[in-house]
Amino acid sequence: MLTLERILTREAFARLEPEWDALLVQSAADTITLTFDWLSTWWDVFGEDRELMILIARDSGGELIGIAPLLKRTVQHFGVLPFKRLEFIASGEDEADEICSEYLDFIIKQGREAEVLGAMLEHLISQDSEWDEMVLTDILEESPSISILRNACEDAAMSWRILKTQHCIFLPLPRTWDEFLKGLSRGYRHKITRDWRAASSLDTELVVVDKPDDFANGFDTLVRLHQSRWIEKGRPGVFSSEKFTRFHTRLAAKLLPKGRLRIFILNLNGEPLAALYDFIYGRKVFYYQSGLKIADTPIHSPGILIRSYAMEVAIEEKLTECDFMKGDPAGYKSGWQGKLRGILQVRLARAQSKEAIYNTTSKVIAGLRSIKRAVS
Repeated sequence: MLTLERILTREAFARLEPEWDALLVQSAADTITLTFDWLSTWWDVFGEDRELMILIARDSGGELIGIAPLLKRTVQHFGVLPFKRLEFIASGEDEADEICSEYLDFIIKQGREAEVLGAMLEHLISQDSEWDEMVLTDILEESPSISILRNACEDAAMSWRILKTQHCIFLPLPRTWDEFLKGLSRGYRHKITRDWRAASSLDTELVVVDKPDDFANGFDTLVRLHQSRWIEKGRPGVFSSEKFTRFHTRLAAKLLPKGRLRIFILNLNGEPLAALYDFIYGRKVFYYQSGLKIADTPIHSPGILIRSYAMEVAIEEKLTECDFMKGDPAGYKSGWQGKLRGILQVRLARAQSKEAIYNTTSKVIAGLRSIKRAVS
């Protein structure tokens, strides 16, 4: 028999910390963006104007076997139509502040997804006045949650729609560096070996920042390199957001002592040339952000060079996968010969009068956009 409980306060959320990650590693959704550290830090930075709506499930023995890491807020569709929305914690930020917490999901003990998520959805659907729509962002296309959600919508006569499909690029790591190089295209292999030779003949140094005492200087270097490059392109850069920067400085204080975060800095003649910001979790490395100095040097591709150094370190550490996270499958990340994972944004909504207005208005706007594209 399952017992469901709502977690509505930050204090109750905090009390789950000892059990949260223990359940996460037993789930099919095990990833760094669903750890207690990541989600609680996000809530502390972005929780204003939102309400916690976490739902947990325990079995007859009191063991935690399911977490729905949800929040509630009110959104205005088309500027005039208010909807009470449920969504994952760590999603729904303003675009300028967006953390990009990929692979969000329900956290459920493997083998019990249908039972536990089914019970959670039945409970949530029964709460008529609590919410109008559920928008779940960056959930894996292959997640067992997808079919359970779709079936629940059909049973409850609710609407189901995939709003967006994107891709994360990942690269399985072989056991040796030589195997890794052989798996690359000839062009990329040439770029790496060319810049490795150039770097070996220059005054270069690779600095690895993985201790709390070194973080402030390393992070400052990353931010300066990243911001200067994007500002030169006429764009603000992600660290122009105070909330984005605050999230990462707070998260680092939690992850560094656990060996889950590091920054690589490539120096040339004593000056930073490139920086790379990584997360490490579950034998995987996640390449999250970078910064490059625009300079005329014998190193043609400092971004590729520092990533190749980081991959060599990951292979030496016997990590099994490099995840480039979300990106254009045809963009610069594609040169690493990676594979693709689909991630979805899905919307569930109750059948009600304002949902009909939403659907009609959405169709009208889509039609107008098609006409505009046709005549432009």
